Amino acid sequence: MGTMDQKNILLMVFMISVAFATELEIEAFFNKTTKLPCNFKNPQNIGPEELVIFWQGGRDCVLYEFYRGKENLMYVNSKYINRTKLNPNTWVLQLQNVQIMDQGTYTCFVQHYGSKGPVVIHQFSFQLSVFAPFSKPEIIQLDNKTAEIGSVMNISCSANQGYPKPRKMYWKVETTNSTKYPGDMHVFQDNTNQLYNVTTILSLPINGTSPWINITCLVQTQESMEPLTSETMHIKIQPNENPGSNLLILGLVTPACAIIVILLIVTILTNCCGMRSSQSVNAEDNGHPKERDEVLEPMNYGVCEKTEDR
Repeated sequence: MGTMDQKNILLMVFMISVAFATELEIEAFFNKTTKLPCNFKNPQNIGPEELVIFWQGGRDCVLYEFYRGKENLMYVNSKYINRTKLNPNTWVLQLQNVQIMDQGTYTCFVQHYGSKGPVVIHQFSFQLSVFAPFSKPEIIQLDNKTAEIGSVMNISCSANQGYPKPRKMYWKVETTNSTKYPGDMHVFQDNTNQLYNVTTILSLPINGTSPWINITCLVQTQESMEPLTSETMHIKIQPNENPGSNLLILGLVTPACAIIVILLIVTILTNCCGMRSSQSVNAEDNGHPKERDEVLEPMNYGVCEKTEDR
């Protein structure tokens, strides 16, 4: 291998390394339209009938081809059919309904179709990244327990249909002393659209150091972005009733109730006996005059009869 060949190889390696180092990153949003550049200035002012321009992804996947003044769909991948539109004035390609599968590295090639056939006169590579904003985190209490001292509350937080996978999830628990709890993030990916659903669970012991608790869930999607924040759950701590005190009260109340019942029974029985005695006395007093009348009446009749005989 000659010295000239070695220089050419080194020059090609240098150009490739520079191209990758300066590769442009295009950010697109899920289900939206994005613009894919070519950066072709056409300094020679070549007519469109002599140009072949196409955008190509990995594994020779062609998005769009402009062949000598006309759109050519012969080599275009089926997943990009009816999703692209070229602006021939700026050589910018619009990609509609962006999906997660669209992300990757793309290259725009420009060929001059002259008398010697097609010759590559320009190429430009860029990286397409796709983002999908997560839904607002939502807090749900997993049980119906009241926040009593000594109990444990189980709370879940979830955010759905986002991309890429979040960096982390964590809890902010505000009492008289604020505390942050790291969340054990569980990740689920939708097989249909490749979007992520994330959730985390907090088991919070209620120790009674504060009469109230404010709980907020946060999802950190990207380091450079503000975390997504849920609505704050406000919890008021309920005083815990002592079972021993309830038993003591019950032990005191039960004998008192029994004594009251016994006194009522004795009172009722005493009243009943008094009424019966008074009724007997009245009956005797009322009966004696009748007996006397019955005894005296024959005696009166007898006296009258004896007087008449005289």
